[in-house]
Amino acid sequence: MMKKIAKLTCTFAVISAALFTLTGCSNPDPSGPSSAETSKPAVAYVISNTANSKPVDSSAPLIQDTMLDAAMNYGYSFIVRVDGDPALVSTEDLNIDEQYKTASKERLKRDAASKASNLLQIVDGVTPLNPEADYLEALRLGASSLRSLDSSYTSRTIICCGSGLSTSGYLNFQNNLLSAEPQVIVDMLKEREALPDLSGCTVYWLGMAKVEAPQEKLTPKQSNNLTSIWKSVVEASGGEFVSNDYIAVSDETRTTDSLPSVSVVDIPSDTPIVFDSDVLDETDTEESNAFDEPVALEESQVQFVGDEAAYLNPEAALETIRPIADYLAKHESVSLLLVGSTAGDITDESTLSLSQARADAVKKTLCDDLGIAESRIHTLGMGSSDPWHISNAGYDGAAASSNRKVTLISADTELAQNLMNNH
Repeated sequence: MMKKIAKLTCTFAVISAALFTLTGCSNPDPSGPSSAETSKPAVAYVISNTANSKPVDSSAPLIQDTMLDAAMNYGYSFIVRVDGDPALVSTEDLNIDEQYKTASKERLKRDAASKASNLLQIVDGVTPLNPEADYLEALRLGASSLRSLDSSYTSRTIICCGSGLSTSGYLNFQNNLLSAEPQVIVDMLKEREALPDLSGCTVYWLGMAKVEAPQEKLTPKQSNNLTSIWKSVVEASGGEFVSNDYIAVSDETRTTDSLPSVSVVDIPSDTPIVFDSDVLDETDTEESNAFDEPVALEESQVQFVGDEAAYLNPEAALETIRPIADYLAKHESVSLLLVGSTAGDITDESTLSLSQARADAVKKTLCDDLGIAESRIHTLGMGSSDPWHISNAGYDGAAASSNRKVTLISADTELAQNLMNNH
């Protein structure tokens, strides 16, 4: 408790000092409009203090600076709690009666510092009430709160604080979404009419991919993909996305046993690269291997007849696969594992057989039609149990289409060996 009081006292002192350094930084033209007349910011703070996510650091300059700006310029503040059922926990009109705006600058600054300090206390006190975390719904709530204000507000900003690993709602990363291309996620949300309206909003994100045990840490590549997913979602929703790399330096520890539970998101294998002949051109030496990372032949590139292993367009499929054969002819040490997969979430005898037959069809094209030795090509049908499968995507739409694929991996990789040995 004493630590918290000391922190709040320190925060107030820092805010007060920051405000008083603003003296002389107002509009340089004394005949022009005042700062309060030209700027009236509205800010929504989306706060995730959930289990499995790094706690929000209210000393982050972005949080403190925007609170100071809103308080000094008579703006508006909203604070949204992130959990499985996000809620608005604070609304604060920071305007004051006109008669009080004639007070001395020092008095106005002290009042603004006090208001900002009070808001920071609310941020520090945000505690989840419900299990899981739904960031998409929290963003929707923050944006709708900002849109409820009149047109006198000159800017609308959302500051989202948390890992971004949603575990409930439309954007549930338990469904292996970390393996998905950002555009697939956007298309899926569009199909479900689930994109929030972020038009006119700038979204700053603090703490993206910053997690705590028992959640496994994301690799740099997965962190980047998570950021790309949220950036794509925000921009598709009409907003502007700005990532912030501020890292908390607090040495305080917290106990999360009393917090509502948040499911652990399984960290998938690296997302397959969608096949493009340029991928092959990037590796032109015998020692290089373009398939050390998975490369996917998606439905849009090699499409099969529904529930069959026959190409819908055999000539187009042949021309798509031809550059792969050309690459293998130049790199004779490379052997491949072809993994067939299907849409839906059922893996049974039927889907295993279909996915195996489709992988075999691509092998037949490589070997019988394009001259690659059969001993260099291995196949495996996995139905909907492949490492990159997006769950709950159904059988229609962009996400379902991305599940229908044949993925090519160098047979020498650890992933390929594990798949062949365990299936």
